[in-house]
Amino acid sequence: MNLRAFVLLSAILSQATTEDLTVVEADPKDVMTIDAVVTAYYEALSGEGGSRRAFKKRYASLFARGASIVTPTLQNDRGESVPQIRGIEDWMTRYPDDREGSFYEWEVSRRTEEFGHMASVYSTYQIRTHKSDTQPRRHGITHFNLARIDGRWWIVTLQWSGTEASKPLPEKYAPR
Repeated sequence: MNLRAFVLLSAILSQATTEDLTVVEADPKDVMTIDAVVTAYYEALSGEGGSRRAFKKRYASLFARGASIVTPTLQNDRGESVPQIRGIEDWMTRYPDDREGSFYEWEVSRRTEEFGHMASVYSTYQIRTHKSDTQPRRHGITHFNLARIDGRWWIVTLQWSGTEASKPLPEKYAPR
């Protein structure tokens, strides 16, 4: 990670103090390591359709209060994806408890940079409709900015971008 990226990450992380952390208590095994946070994130998102899953509590417990989620969901007049920045609380109100369709997302590759209390994780993911599907319907990269505060890791910012014909997965993030 270059110096400029670390400076930006440090500025973001400096906003997260102990008093600012989310009030949703996490299962300690979900937040003790970087690997545990990333694994819990994917497990919380995935599941069979038509089932009521208690994913919101687990999902929210991974994020610091005031955390941002950057979603590339809108298209501008040129048809390009335009990121939107939302708070975790806003994001959670838009995400239903009941999934109409099955959704499975899991990590297939990872690059992590860690320094002191901060970490930056680039996680390559695959999305499949059903756990048993042999081919993913989508690939992309999720970027986690994490902070270690009070003996646990918190997601401070999260963003992702899916692949497209004009935007293939960079080789350095490809599954190995």
